[in-house]
Amino acid sequence: MNKILIGGHAMTFRQATADDLPQAWLIIREAKRFMHEKGRYQWTEEYPSPERIEADILSGGAYVMCDGGGGIGAYAYVTAAPEPAYDAPSVRWLSHGPYVVVHRLAVGAAFRGKGLGHAMLLKAEQVALSRGIGSIKVDTNHDNAEMLRLLGSLGYTHCGTVSYGFRGERMTFEKLINT
Repeated sequence: MNKILIGGHAMTFRQATADDLPQAWLIIREAKRFMHEKGRYQWTEEYPSPERIEADILSGGAYVMCDGGGGIGAYAYVTAAPEPAYDAPSVRWLSHGPYVVVHRLAVGAAFRGKGLGHAMLLKAEQVALSRGIGSIKVDTNHDNAEMLRLLGSLGYTHCGTVSYGFRGERMTFEKLINT
């Protein structure tokens, strides 16, 4: 169930461990650099931080996609903990029950464009289903073209905008899945 074939390579989706922190942080740094090179500042020098990624891992909500040699190609934080910003009256969610949130989805430079982001979101759906939850919610910046394209291709619905204060506004999306 956790092994998938991407671009002819067997990849494994699994919960991240403390040993994964250096590689997970490298992927986050690569994603920040990629965004900044494109003039996008959804992620800043301060966010996400190594401490945030470590906390994700320690909470049990961090997941990685690994190649056969153990190299991490993608990272995401997948949690059923409610996101306080999602209570904004400006958002018209499709559902109002429990949901899983995907935060900090990042694909390593060597794996970009190979379908790992797509695979990570599909695996997040499996995490939600395994918990009996039929809703996935995500937010992203208005100029994160790759994420917006990915969400559209997977059937996510734009539901409104939330504010993260000094970190700015984010577009929100939801996808209902069968439980």
